[in-house]
Amino acid sequence: MQRLLKEKKAFSFDWKKSFFALVISIIADTLDLVGEPILGIPLIGDIPNAFVTGLLFVITRNKRSAAINLIKFIPVIGDFIPTYTISTLMWIHKEARKSKSTEYI
Repeated sequence: MQRLLKEKKAFSFDWKKSFFALVISIIADTLDLVGEPILGIPLIGDIPNAFVTGLLFVITRNKRSAAINLIKFIPVIGDFIPTYTISTLMWIHKEARKSKSTEYI
């Protein structure tokens, strides 16, 4: 029984952290779309993208989301796709499902 409780605690999902990551993702994607004329310049736009990608990796600790977020560095395609929001929602779905599946062991 004690082992089961430890497993349940190990996979508990932190909704505050996920909400924080989602808010950062939505804000970053919105600013990327609105600031397209300025952030469309390759070196100027890559600095905020690197910052947000690193920040989201620190919050989520998910390599798959970080790899998906690298789409933002593709000049034309990455500017119009809400990559941060999509990858964060994928991470939330995966972690919530993992937490839910260990809940009923």
